[in-house]
Amino acid sequence: MSYSHQQVITQLGIDIELFLRKLEAGLYKKPLAERDQEIVCQFLLGYRRKQVAATVNLCDAEVGNRLNANIYPRIAELMQVEQSEIANNWVLILNFLLNPVHGYRLNPSPQLNSDNFQGSFGRQIFLYSNHQKIVQNQIKGSQRYQQGLYYQALLLFVKAWNEEHRLYGKGNPEICIYINNCLIEYRKTFLKKQGIQVYSIAVIVPFHHNQGRVAAEILRGIAQIQSQINFQNFDISTLETEFCEFIEHHSDKTGKSRKDAEFTIIRPNIFSMFREQANLLTSGKIALQVMVVNDPNNVYDPYNQTAEKLANLAAQLDLIAVIGHYSSEMTRTALNFYAEKGIVLINASSTSSELSDLDENIGFFRVTTPDRVNAAQLIQYLVESIPNSGVRKVAIIYNEKSSYSCSYRAAIKARLDNYQNQFVLQSEYGRLGGEFDEIRSYLLAIRQESVNVIILIPDGGIEPNSLNNAGLISRLNLKDCVIAGSATFYQENVLHWMHERSQRDEPTTDPITHENSLIACIPWHWHSQENGCKSSNLLAKQFCQIGKQLWGIKHVTWRSATAFDSILILLKALEHSQEDEMLVQMRRFFKIQNQDVTGVTGVIKFRENGDRISPPAEIVGVQSQESLEVKQKGDEVRKQWGWEHLKSMPK
Repeated sequence: MSYSHQQVITQLGIDIELFLRKLEAGLYKKPLAERDQEIVCQFLLGYRRKQVAATVNLCDAEVGNRLNANIYPRIAELMQVEQSEIANNWVLILNFLLNPVHGYRLNPSPQLNSDNFQGSFGRQIFLYSNHQKIVQNQIKGSQRYQQGLYYQALLLFVKAWNEEHRLYGKGNPEICIYINNCLIEYRKTFLKKQGIQVYSIAVIVPFHHNQGRVAAEILRGIAQIQSQINFQNFDISTLETEFCEFIEHHSDKTGKSRKDAEFTIIRPNIFSMFREQANLLTSGKIALQVMVVNDPNNVYDPYNQTAEKLANLAAQLDLIAVIGHYSSEMTRTALNFYAEKGIVLINASSTSSELSDLDENIGFFRVTTPDRVNAAQLIQYLVESIPNSGVRKVAIIYNEKSSYSCSYRAAIKARLDNYQNQFVLQSEYGRLGGEFDEIRSYLLAIRQESVNVIILIPDGGIEPNSLNNAGLISRLNLKDCVIAGSATFYQENVLHWMHERSQRDEPTTDPITHENSLIACIPWHWHSQENGCKSSNLLAKQFCQIGKQLWGIKHVTWRSATAFDSILILLKALEHSQEDEMLVQMRRFFKIQNQDVTGVTGVIKFRENGDRISPPAEIVGVQSQESLEVKQKGDEVRKQWGWEHLKSMPK
């Protein structure tokens, strides 16, 4: 970008690059010479012809010839006026560019961030690529977004996403969200003419928890449904042609050189994955912008500053709802701030039973499965699957500083009371977030007591040691012992830990049984009988089909599915009424009229307190599969670990 281009952007607030690109795309379809571009910028900045001529090293007459022969005709065509009307009338041209209707006037997004708040529609990147070239495009895209240059930001974000997908087989969900946001900003005039209503929401995720893995899982579901909603408003072929890269061909099938090069769009790309997809989401004319907000997830703050700041910004940003928070502790604290402002809070991941008894629950909707249901289904599965060979001794390891962890522990204990002839609670340990040496001593003690079931309940990331310690426990070779975990235990880390453990264990041909396995109860799994990739749930099948292309199978998790459904219920409420405030529409549709929606995770209905009626429960276990890798010096058999589906529990 030249200095004069930058001056037009900063001094006049005009997207000069978009204007020049449009001048090159008319009937002439030829690039404007750099000198002609400089002439345009100089005149827009108010310089006289002599000054312009001196800047571009031409005489007055030569500048006039360029204007009349190459510049004015393009501008007249773009403005749809006679050339005589705009010749030497740069005030008229400037007024055309400054008119918001024409889409050249910049409207930079406001700077929202502070010491206590990090939110972005595209101004800031949280999930960086491992590849330096991709990172550069991500950063440049965010810089263009800050300037209000949404077209240029869109080009850079698309380039970054496509390159990352080609290199690693999965795209960046945060960048996918920003692609959507830029597209909406750039085409707002078009959307308005088509009668398409643009809505804005915020999604709050903990980027610092587990190295951003949890945040990425959630954002995959958000980005996927946002793209399905938005891209259907545009022609996919046009988007590919304008924003994606091409392969140039200079020879025909016989290998002979051709005078005219042929171009092929590189696929797959961010847009091609949404070709010919049936619209199973909404019949409404809707577009969706998403603000990505980082939640520090710090339970020891005196209050949730992220939620307070967002609640105060909601009116300025026209937010209709908030998706979040991740941990139960953050959700409980944040709900008060949103309730005071009348903001809908849809939760996809917080399971604590405490959230069922909140006072400010008018605008609260919880898509995921509460602890009491999850714990009951986990114990039920253990009852059914563990051979009845006497009373089993159970130990519970949890974080006493986490209300979620304590809630799940209480639900487990209540359920165990119903099976005293099969299980006895031998011991409890509440310092999962403490030092591992202490935990190791505790484990040695309970093994001497012949404990053969360990219920492991890591918190939602409020203490960094909790998940790490849970992994260290799973990595220990605890033979003849089932380790059963809550949904927070479902992490990719566990697979890495199991791989490390398998490298140390003596080789065996015995299949993995429940006597030495890790299991967890979660709301959704790819291979769910009811809501998986091969189920009768059409939306779930489509979710898997598109998700496989965008992110890869192993990266689409229960957090992605519940996040997807969180936006789906918003769409369904909007589909039936757009006249009242979102809180009124949501409450009327789900809590008064008792309507239901079929989502990826099944049928979604809500009680008055915001809890889901008959929520899903899927039992999964860590299992190994042997894969054959052919290498130069021979074949090597290697175990791969994955969370495999075991059973869909009846509701």
